[in-house]
Amino acid sequence: MLPEIELRNVSREDVDRVAWWLEDKELSSRWFGHYGCGEPIHRGYDPLHTLESSEAEWDRVFRDPHRFIYSISTPIDEHIGECQLVLDGEGGAELSLLIGRKDNWHHGYGTTTVLVMLDKIFGEFRVERAWVNVPEDNAPALGLFEKLGFVHQETRELCKRSDGSSLKASILAIHARSYAKRGGRFRDPRTAPVLTIHGLQGSGSGAIGRRVAQLTGRRFVDDEIGERVCQRLRCTPGELQAFESSHRSFWFRWLKAMSVSAEWSGAYDSGYHWVSTDALSEDCYALEDRISKKQYVEVLGSAIRKFVAEGDVVLHAHASHLFIPASAKSVNVFVSGSREGRSRRLAIEQGLDEEEAAKWMAQADRELESVFKNLLGFDLLDKDRYDLVVNVERLSIDEAAHIIAGVVDAPDTETELTPLLQPTAPLS
Repeated sequence: MLPEIELRNVSREDVDRVAWWLEDKELSSRWFGHYGCGEPIHRGYDPLHTLESSEAEWDRVFRDPHRFIYSISTPIDEHIGECQLVLDGEGGAELSLLIGRKDNWHHGYGTTTVLVMLDKIFGEFRVERAWVNVPEDNAPALGLFEKLGFVHQETRELCKRSDGSSLKASILAIHARSYAKRGGRFRDPRTAPVLTIHGLQGSGSGAIGRRVAQLTGRRFVDDEIGERVCQRLRCTPGELQAFESSHRSFWFRWLKAMSVSAEWSGAYDSGYHWVSTDALSEDCYALEDRISKKQYVEVLGSAIRKFVAEGDVVLHAHASHLFIPASAKSVNVFVSGSREGRSRRLAIEQGLDEEEAAKWMAQADRELESVFKNLLGFDLLDKDRYDLVVNVERLSIDEAAHIIAGVVDAPDTETELTPLLQPTAPLS
């Protein structure tokens, strides 16, 4: 099994490490396509100079619209290398990479990085051809790319050595169609299924959604939905939260109808609220004077459908699965866990008494369900509305995310999914 890697923005600490790596002649010769005759060559920027560069010069290097530079790190945020993608202006992209940690050579990190980069090249940048420039004496690199389906195109001279001999490089390339036929993992974001993730308080659905987005190359969307709704309704986030809170229960709405003061009605219990009690002020009344529940639902649906149209997203919460257009493919996930397990986790994380945490969690569940029923008219816990139910009682966030990522990007996402990993206890 290949190891996991993550691509992230380059930091000055990363550049410092790259400079040290290139001092090693054996290591610098592995800088695919960028090995010079003499001093190590680093294309794109001079590490030593860039370390002391201004912010403007830094942005010029690392925000170049034609050259994309990434640091390679392990899941535990250990910097192990660098890779670059350069758009050549002819429908192709040049790929280069360096695994700078020599203790990580021959462990599959280069292979994983190339696969991730090919997914970007063909799936995100939509180019037709990826190519590499590899010195002929770098047998491991040539073997790696040939194994992945790259084909030799031509031979070029890189430079002259001090003894007069030439250092040559092989140009190898692979086309999008060939990569797809070999089982390439990239997908067309315009046709890939949209993923929605929901869960009760303490289920970890948000963290799982973010991890799934990383694993599948999608964009995680949560707060942006509320921001778009606020823009359309011309309200503040506090007003929007208070409006949603005003629909949390029949009891609260009845008190409001009877014109009971906000201070009294907002303090009828000391448990969890849909938002904090600070938001339960005259804001909720002010916003209801300007919009109706119907308007809110229409605007929310419009915001979510816009994200769906943009494609390649993981939508978290906001009842997003209710607003997916019939023409769009989607995989809708509910993250489940027993109330006892979620309250136990809350007690540990927040340093609460277990009994207090259990009471808080029970109140949180009731009020969250009430908001969905009274404002959006559906049962959050209705498992028939989801394609996949994942029970996190015995799964870590990473394990749950890998399961979901495997399902959402499976080649048969056209077919109807059946709920998997059903919880051993009721959803609530």
